[in-house]
Amino acid sequence: MILGLLVTALVTLLPALAAADGGHHSAVPLGATATVAGYEIELLSGTGPLRPGEQGQVVAKVGRARSGDPVSGGTVLIGFGTDSAATDPQPASEVTWAGSYAVTVTPARSGEHRVRVVLAALEGRGFEPALVVDLPITVSGAAGMGAAAWTLVALLGGGALAGLYLVGMRARLGAPSREPVDLLASPWLRGTLTSRLFQPSLQVPLLLLMGVIVFLGFFDVQEGGVNLATKLTWTIWWAGIIFTFVLVGRVWCLACPFGALNEWTSRLASAARRLPKPFRNIWWATGMFVLLTWADEQLGVVRSPQVTAWIVVFFAVFAVVVGLVFERRSFCRYLCPIGGLIGIYSMTAPVELRRKDEAQCRSHRDKECYQGGAGGRGCPMLEFPQALDRNNYCTLCGECLKACSRDNLALRFRAFGKDLWASGRRLLEESYLAVALVGITLVVTAQMLSAWPGLISQMARWLPGWVRGALKPVTYLGMIESGILVVGSLVVVPALVYWGARLSDRLAGAQGLGPRRTFVAFGYMFVPVGLALHLAHNLAHLLLEGGGIVPAVQRAVAIYTPLWLGVPDWSPAPLASEAVVGLLQMGILAGFFVLSLVAGQRTALRVYPDPRAASRALAPMAALSFAFTVAGIVLLTQPMGMRHGM
Repeated sequence: MILGLLVTALVTLLPALAAADGGHHSAVPLGATATVAGYEIELLSGTGPLRPGEQGQVVAKVGRARSGDPVSGGTVLIGFGTDSAATDPQPASEVTWAGSYAVTVTPARSGEHRVRVVLAALEGRGFEPALVVDLPITVSGAAGMGAAAWTLVALLGGGALAGLYLVGMRARLGAPSREPVDLLASPWLRGTLTSRLFQPSLQVPLLLLMGVIVFLGFFDVQEGGVNLATKLTWTIWWAGIIFTFVLVGRVWCLACPFGALNEWTSRLASAARRLPKPFRNIWWATGMFVLLTWADEQLGVVRSPQVTAWIVVFFAVFAVVVGLVFERRSFCRYLCPIGGLIGIYSMTAPVELRRKDEAQCRSHRDKECYQGGAGGRGCPMLEFPQALDRNNYCTLCGECLKACSRDNLALRFRAFGKDLWASGRRLLEESYLAVALVGITLVVTAQMLSAWPGLISQMARWLPGWVRGALKPVTYLGMIESGILVVGSLVVVPALVYWGARLSDRLAGAQGLGPRRTFVAFGYMFVPVGLALHLAHNLAHLLLEGGGIVPAVQRAVAIYTPLWLGVPDWSPAPLASEAVVGLLQMGILAGFFVLSLVAGQRTALRVYPDPRAASRALAPMAALSFAFTVAGIVLLTQPMGMRHGM
């Protein structure tokens, strides 16, 4: 009943929220800029490239010339037409991005056009006469399907082929229809995963690429929007890696260059010491992830190639030092700044590596899958495959497959998110991280809103006068933002869930687990909520800004190699339109909300013997999941600015 009501409410809200004025615009720079009276004007196309016969938007982005800060609330007019038939300027409405003023246009033909921007009033100051700027632009020919459409076609085609292959494999093996197929029955897949060359073939190229990033970060131009180091690290890797966790779990760790350095160093040093017990948890990884997020927001690391290079060097050295002293991949297991996040999100992946027969494992004394043997080294992530019931620390490296002399391991598909309710291990630090990630993604998304600077300025007025007098505005404003990030994500959201756990415990009556155990049990149902917010947030960066990697690659190749990949176009089209991005975001949030409810319901039925007590205990947690999801939808539909340069 509870699930039905909340799902119905969310589905009812989605169309209205999705249609609200806001979200990320797929603005395409038109390559025309001008500066007048201390204001900089940049022309963009608000709904993708302008095409003949297609309705589109011309956007005039107005900012202060020195700081680049957007100027909102102005009176701007825009005229559009050919040089011989320019239309009269029409009032432009401010849309989505702060300081962006748009009019709807329909080009009659391709070729050269002219845009007239009239600034009648800005920042409460009228101009007599108005400031007028004429800018030339080019309307291109008809568009093709686009990268996003072709990617979708490729994914659908690949999924269909994989499904047909799976059906054929089931028929060959004669497996029962309800029993998962062991993918390792495929000779080529088993051969790949057990090959000695498989993992190094992924790690070595990424190590070389890491070296390129460090070199370019230190010695190339220090402009984040142009330097390949920042574009590749933050626009592509940082935004895109999360999608791998959802599909194939910790497979990134299989190829990670930091993990390679840690593991190789540990082998060469024959390190056998265990990491001290106080460090054998994910609290440290959670703290470093929060620190990295704070640096991202407050120090502008995404815009600094040199800082990006220093971060890469620091964690590379850190991984090596840990490997010199401690066994296996201790850095990856406990200290990697995104290790905890990867583990939590990997619980949703629809693939798993598990034992086949528990009795066979118990009777085997050598435990080669963990200790290592003639065939392989044993699990580098310090996991015991016999007891493996979750994806958190399995990198699919294949070492246990090589080592197991009894062929007692299977790789198979399973229900999406199954670990969230089926795993027997539930830890406070993991539940806390799952909840904190919801807060982090909400706060980071809020910090991108065009209204955010004004809100922070209003809050700064509450500070004592002596504080504002002693510190520079950038300092105390940064302190306020940092406080909101830390308190909001690490205190407020976990406190809300803890209070929900107290209420759930009361509603469960005599079967109550206590607030702490209730928090730990239900904390995992918030993994899909945080993951959905993270996916939706990063999807916009990836699709709207990802095209900027092409000119950055062209430039770097032209400067540092004898090759030539063409003239860089620093105004690339987005990989998907605003409508597509918005639709995908809403679909992700709605779909993962349902998964959250499923995880919560199955968890409740597992921990409470009485279904009625389970239903009552679930109610507050389901309500919180709904509230966080709606908060994410509302934030994503507000006027928002770009974080990464095109």
